[in-house]
Amino acid sequence: MGQSYELKIISASEVDLRRNFIIRHIPGHDTPKLCITIDIDGKRVYQTNPSRKWKAMWNQICTLSVDSPSSLITLQILHKSKCVAKKVMEIDQLLGKDEGPKDFSVALNFVKEKSTTDTPGPILVVRLTSIGHVQAGAVALANVTEDIGTLTSTSTSSAVVKIVDIGVANSDLLSGLKTLLSRLQIIHPYSNLALKVMSSVYEAVKKQKETDKNVGKLVQTMADVFSFAEEIESVVFEKIKRFEKTIYALVKQTEECAWFIREYTGHGFSGRLLNNVRSEYSDKIEDYITVFGKLRESLVGGTTMEILSVVEETAQTQKLNSLKPADMNASLRPVCLPGTRRELRDLISNWLVTPPDVNMSNPGNILWLSGVAGAGKSTIATSISEYFRELGRLGAFLFFTRNKSDPVDVIRTIAFHLARSNIYVASAICTAIDDDHALIDSPSIHNSKNSFLNLSLGAESHPWPNHFPQTPPAVRFFITSRPDSDIASKFENQPKIAKHLLDITIESSSTDIRLYLNDEMRKIRQHHSAWNLSLFIWASTATKYLLGSYNPNEALESILDKDQTTVQALDDIYAKALEVAGLWNNTTFVRDAQAALSVVVLGKTPVSDTIIDALLDLKYPSSHIFSRLGCVLQWAPGQHVKILHASFSDYLTDRGRSGDKPWFVDPSILQPQIARGCLHILKKELRFNICRFEDSHIYTTKSPGLSECITDLSKRITDHISPQLLYSSLYWASHLAVIGSATPISSATRLLRDGLLVDLKDLMYTKFLFWLEVLCVQQKVGVAIDALEAVANLAKNYWHDEELADFATDAVKFVLRFAPVISHSVPHIYLSALPFAPSESKVKKQYSSLLVPSKTVGIQSSVSSQWPRLQATIEGHSGSVWSVAFSPDGNHIASGSADRTLRVWDARTGDLVVGPFHEHEDDIICVAFSCNGENIVSGSYDKTVHVWDARTGKTIGTPLAGHTSAVESVCFSPNGKQIASASQDKTVCIWDWDGHSEGNTVHLVINHAASVRDVAFAPDRDQIVSGIGEVGISDSGGNVVQVWDTRTGKLVIGPLKGHTQFIRSVAFSPDGKHILSLSHEAACIWDACTGTEIITIPTPIGTDAYSAAFTPNGKQIVVGYNDTLLRIWDVQTGALVSAPIDGHSGPVLSVSVSPDGMRIASGSGDKTIRVWDAYQELSAALKVDTQYIGANDQGTAQMYHPRYTGHTNNVHCVAFSPKGDHIASGSWDNTVCVWDACTGTIVTGPLHGHKNRVFCIAFSPNGEHIVSGSKDTTIRVWNVQKGTMFAGPLEGHSKPVWSVAFSPQGDRIVSGSDDKTVCVWDVVETSSLVFRQANLHTSTVLSVAFSSDGGKISSASKNTARVSDAQTGALVEGPFKFQVPDPTYRVIFSPDGQLIGASGKDSVVRFFNLRSSDLTQLEGHTDAVRALGFTLDGKWIVSGSDDTTVRVWDLETRSLAAGPFEGHQHIVYSVDFSPDRRRVVSGSYDSSIRVFETTPDDILMNALRGGSLGKDGWLLNSMAQPILWVPPWLHRGLYFPQNSVVIHKDGTTKLDFTHFVEGTAWKECVDL
Repeated sequence: MGQSYELKIISASEVDLRRNFIIRHIPGHDTPKLCITIDIDGKRVYQTNPSRKWKAMWNQICTLSVDSPSSLITLQILHKSKCVAKKVMEIDQLLGKDEGPKDFSVALNFVKEKSTTDTPGPILVVRLTSIGHVQAGAVALANVTEDIGTLTSTSTSSAVVKIVDIGVANSDLLSGLKTLLSRLQIIHPYSNLALKVMSSVYEAVKKQKETDKNVGKLVQTMADVFSFAEEIESVVFEKIKRFEKTIYALVKQTEECAWFIREYTGHGFSGRLLNNVRSEYSDKIEDYITVFGKLRESLVGGTTMEILSVVEETAQTQKLNSLKPADMNASLRPVCLPGTRRELRDLISNWLVTPPDVNMSNPGNILWLSGVAGAGKSTIATSISEYFRELGRLGAFLFFTRNKSDPVDVIRTIAFHLARSNIYVASAICTAIDDDHALIDSPSIHNSKNSFLNLSLGAESHPWPNHFPQTPPAVRFFITSRPDSDIASKFENQPKIAKHLLDITIESSSTDIRLYLNDEMRKIRQHHSAWNLSLFIWASTATKYLLGSYNPNEALESILDKDQTTVQALDDIYAKALEVAGLWNNTTFVRDAQAALSVVVLGKTPVSDTIIDALLDLKYPSSHIFSRLGCVLQWAPGQHVKILHASFSDYLTDRGRSGDKPWFVDPSILQPQIARGCLHILKKELRFNICRFEDSHIYTTKSPGLSECITDLSKRITDHISPQLLYSSLYWASHLAVIGSATPISSATRLLRDGLLVDLKDLMYTKFLFWLEVLCVQQKVGVAIDALEAVANLAKNYWHDEELADFATDAVKFVLRFAPVISHSVPHIYLSALPFAPSESKVKKQYSSLLVPSKTVGIQSSVSSQWPRLQATIEGHSGSVWSVAFSPDGNHIASGSADRTLRVWDARTGDLVVGPFHEHEDDIICVAFSCNGENIVSGSYDKTVHVWDARTGKTIGTPLAGHTSAVESVCFSPNGKQIASASQDKTVCIWDWDGHSEGNTVHLVINHAASVRDVAFAPDRDQIVSGIGEVGISDSGGNVVQVWDTRTGKLVIGPLKGHTQFIRSVAFSPDGKHILSLSHEAACIWDACTGTEIITIPTPIGTDAYSAAFTPNGKQIVVGYNDTLLRIWDVQTGALVSAPIDGHSGPVLSVSVSPDGMRIASGSGDKTIRVWDAYQELSAALKVDTQYIGANDQGTAQMYHPRYTGHTNNVHCVAFSPKGDHIASGSWDNTVCVWDACTGTIVTGPLHGHKNRVFCIAFSPNGEHIVSGSKDTTIRVWNVQKGTMFAGPLEGHSKPVWSVAFSPQGDRIVSGSDDKTVCVWDVVETSSLVFRQANLHTSTVLSVAFSSDGGKISSASKNTARVSDAQTGALVEGPFKFQVPDPTYRVIFSPDGQLIGASGKDSVVRFFNLRSSDLTQLEGHTDAVRALGFTLDGKWIVSGSDDTTVRVWDLETRSLAAGPFEGHQHIVYSVDFSPDRRRVVSGSYDSSIRVFETTPDDILMNALRGGSLGKDGWLLNSMAQPILWVPPWLHRGLYFPQNSVVIHKDGTTKLDFTHFVEGTAWKECVDL
């Protein structure tokens, strides 16, 4: 008897198909059409559907019936019916041995014409499983579905019928279901309903003539699952008990699936309709199929599904509770009285259960009911939700209270309720929580990819106003709101949102209110019938008022007035209700009632009466007041006090409506009063370590990349932070914001103002850090920043208290700089933040007395005592950041990167707000916000322009396509109605932009003579400015600026000539009067009306300018350079206005200035974004910078200056002196310096003379002179002691000089250059060229050296070394060949000239013996090796790498002798040994010089307490627990283990952990 198998064809490798065969051998390769064929013993048995993607995925299953396991199976890949690859093998070769079925990779061979040899081809991934014949019949159902063509195919009908027929014949779906349900009626009461619905659905599917193949597949899957019913016949009923949970889930899933198919089939399966809806359903169908598959596995395996186990349910419950959903208890919300609103409720209910209609009578899945305040919208919504809750079809019900509901809670709450209603949704959400725990704390409604709602609904994008209709049609949304303009603007232009206006003027509205009144009043006699019956809230308040009145007849008469308007009637009923509720002639009662009501209507979130009592100094408890206001408030003792309707808040706070009443709530007076109550709570309840954290090694909150965190944080908050303290901590500043608006200022107001100042000072000067603790555990650090900025503003402009203003400003800097640490670990407010704050920080001065000096980390630092300019370092991109842009409000930064993503960040904290957005297929070069901040436009190397929703990350419409080359620049017009894009295709396109998804066309195309690099709109007229140029064009005629009319496309001004290299940036000044243009060599300012050049600001020598922007006042420009610095220039004088901004480790590719001019954002080739303070005092560092810009050719030296502490740019070369007492260094800042090798202090320099970067340096044999070679092609010799130029500039090379060396006698110098030559110079007698070797090498000469006797010169270039006569230049030996992967970074000779050390991009250090050609390889680095150096005896070698480490190798043992040494923050470009090899010096692109001891003592080894410092600043112990957080501005100058000297321009820092307390002893650092 034969054997049956199930074969799953999964995928084929993309790279092999695309690159190795199809592209080269088959025409039309740009449109793949790949399929797999299966032959058994030469007979075709199966063929997959075609795949039109290079990354071919099929995931299709077929059944195979074979005579024996040795039968031959032929697997072939066809491209457009032509066989391109195949494999013939025995079928049992595809079976797993002992492990069971598994994926099997089959290596196919390419099929080539006229070739008899096999060429390895693509890998085909399959899975073969041995199955029974019954299973084979079930799998055969899926095969039929693969034969179905498109829905319009005439053969579809018969194929569908075949599916159903086979399903009935093989699995007997209905029979199986009946058999099961007849035995399980006791398990679930809906089993009969499931059977009934399934029967009707099955019959409907059977009768359809054009059923979609996915639905057919779903029906087949369900049939297959129920095929087990026949087997259950033979099982005793008692044994079914162990399947109960699985069967229960099966019944529920069948019911849900049946509802789905019923809705699906309700479309009539017309091809026209399904073409519109099938994409919306496909994901849902696949989900159903997956779930049924899991259920089947559970039944066949005989075990209960894991997702239904008690343990999993418990775990799910805990995870779901962690979502912290908003309290949405609808039990106390009123519902419609029976008999009222019947027509409207029927209309809504019918709409919600009716599938979307392509005829647009029911176009989408959203119904918006709008109406005026008090019209009854909320009650209708509650009634509808209760109706569907009873039917078991309610996903979630949310209601909102103005000024009290937090939008952040929306997604968490919806996700929670959806998960409670569906176990599979719950599973998906729990999985998401496991994958990214941060979603719990901030599941932003703007996050398009990770939203809980997407997981819950299977939505392709986040369903906010523009995207709700894209959610699955089985999900319905019913939304009610007032018809306010901001809401209406989002809904009204959405064709897929149904709208209904709640008309309060129709007769049925009056009738329903009468029914309501009849029911509510009961015993109250109705004397009048002509009431104002427009508002339900009026009726509701009136009944409550009458029911609580002493004389109902009299009360009723008082509220009836036929002549009142709707608002007047509502105001009157509120007034009447309030009049009888209290003792308004009692001043104490009036004061207390006003205060209590103010918290209710002005509070930022609902609070209880106990919180109100704590906040306010009332004579009597607020419960006495609230108990009298039941007609307008919802309240119970100890519960949140809520207004019944928002109109009550409007009434109380509107001076025109209630200003003459004793209950009037004046926000300008009562808001500050609430603020003062909050401050009193803070003073009373704040304390150190309020949540009683025991161990500083455990993080307070979870974050990606961090280890163990507190597991009971919520309980600690509940136990130790009272509700009133929590409220006060979060909202005191919000209530304070209105102070000063009260006019005129009364004596009471003045007294309140003075008292607030006292309370504020108490908080700032005594409890500030304790207040931060509360905000940090709540993940509300941003609240602190807002509050402190408000205090600084009020202190300066209202109280005129400069001291408090300065403190608050300093506190903002404190929070901004230390947000990354304090938001995740409260103990490190005291262990890290306070100790590392600059010594001049107001916060540090105020609170340093809290710390016990003998218990905290010792810090010996020469870093500035002021706050650094760096506010935040934002990491996340995996490629260079090409573009950054501030949002119009300055709160966010958009970034575009070489990693092809766009992201939006919080500009203050650096947290990711939205993204990453994945749509572009190449680098994103440019980004810009729209003027209202709602949209972002981006341009890419993929030639397209995308527009994004800035809040959700969803692309709006299709890409703006039209460019034929890379898009270099994009921007919105000031009115937001146009988009300009500039491209390398030599055009600027002006696009009409309507803000919606479709209909955006090219308004104008402006042709240019060269690639357009940047474009910008004028702020006040219909003009754009463009900058053009091509790489390599050096004449000013090809690199020009032009101004164009955006209406006609005509040239208005230009071309403006002045640049000699292509234009990189252009911009109008904010007032439109000037134009900025930037090229590598200069920034130019032009008159925007006349085109006259006003000033040219040259680029500092040795650097290239990359990006520029005006400051908001138009008086300065910010320019980013490839030397990693930003500089701010005065546009009138061309002078620097502040010290260069340093911090990046790569070129500054983009800059943007915040709208308030206070911050600068920069994007860099180092893959980071950094946010900086915009201004700083002119400093000594600036003076050094300006001096080297204007240095003369005579090499005038800058002798030792006590303020000079390091190079201002990358350190490219370092060398020890022959005695080891000095270190020489050369830098990209064009200078040479000599340092004390033991102390790191400067001995000589900086030596100025070179006009460009210094690439190489060497000491003379006696140590009295230094030779340096530069990118400026010259060589200079310096006197170390005098600091003057001894010889030079020696000119002879035509390109940069890469290597120099002294002869053993010190009288000659040899140099190697990029011009492929070797030169020998006399530096003692003539200071001239002795000879030049021009034909030795064919590429850059990377290394030169004299032999020990001075008679020979060794020189090396890429892969070649030669030895020549030092006197004549004649070739003596060589060439010697060696191989290093391109590019070759470093080549050096051993002291005896026998070995060559070489390194390239592959992280391997190689040594070649020139005589024996032996090769030695040393591996350990993880990135390219750029620096090499030998010891004098040639036994050790040192290497420096792009991985930022330095390693010392023993050449005899070929192993690591010392290191790896850490500390550098960027590429290590130069290394050297001291003469005694006990020390190694290294120079880096992080501008620092480090000396490492190869045999260090214990003190040096414990410089970081045995821990490792990560890029995020956390110093971790061996268990990855936090010891300390070191701020980023200290990293470059921080002493690491084995460092004896560190040299950096910003100063250095040593840490002493001798008495440092951490872990469970951390609290000892604070002295209270």
